[in-house]
Amino acid sequence: MFFRVQLLRGLFQPDICSHQMKEAEHIKGIWKRLALLLFTSLLIFSISAFFGIGNEALSKTIYELSPIEFETIKVLFGVGQVIQGVFISILLLYLQALYFWVFTAVVYKKLVIMQLFILTIYLIEQALSIPFHLLGIDQVSLPFSFGVIAQYLTENELIINFFSTITLFKIWSVILQAHYIKVLSEKSTQICLLIVIPINLFIWIIMALFPYIKVLL
Repeated sequence: MFFRVQLLRGLFQPDICSHQMKEAEHIKGIWKRLALLLFTSLLIFSISAFFGIGNEALSKTIYELSPIEFETIKVLFGVGQVIQGVFISILLLYLQALYFWVFTAVVYKKLVIMQLFILTIYLIEQALSIPFHLLGIDQVSLPFSFGVIAQYLTENELIINFFSTITLFKIWSVILQAHYIKVLSEKSTQICLLIVIPINLFIWIIMALFPYIKVLL
């Protein structure tokens, strides 16, 4: 049985797609979709870097450097953001798939396909956040993140940062991962959630701590 990778179908018809993936002996379209998503990742993070999103920390050095030095640092910082964005996309695909493979023994390629769907959600989230950033809305105040709620409940910056990393898109990703792993591995829903939630929770914690890590660096 052949299975053709279709990104939107994988997102919106997970029941059909997961069962077809489980029975598939041959898979088509994985490399084209992979190339498409990596190119999209490059494009989205390049646009983000072009508009200076995420380089707010550089404004502190504007009076300490000459105009040429400041512009050079802005360019290097932007290039670094693009490389970082593409690198995160690759890690999301292969490293998280490897984690799931260790705990489920599902065919690794099928887990990478599942992660293609997750990467699609991640890139949709990144693309939608750009207009909000251009309007002056920072990461913790994005309307689809839980950072908005956290700001009303606490003034602790670390807690607010943590909840701002949890968005409706990431909840969608967790649900989708649990569903695909349940079908592909034939494990119970509870076991699948015990596999999926810790790795995502770890990623969210790292993302919440990332601003502090950059300051230390």
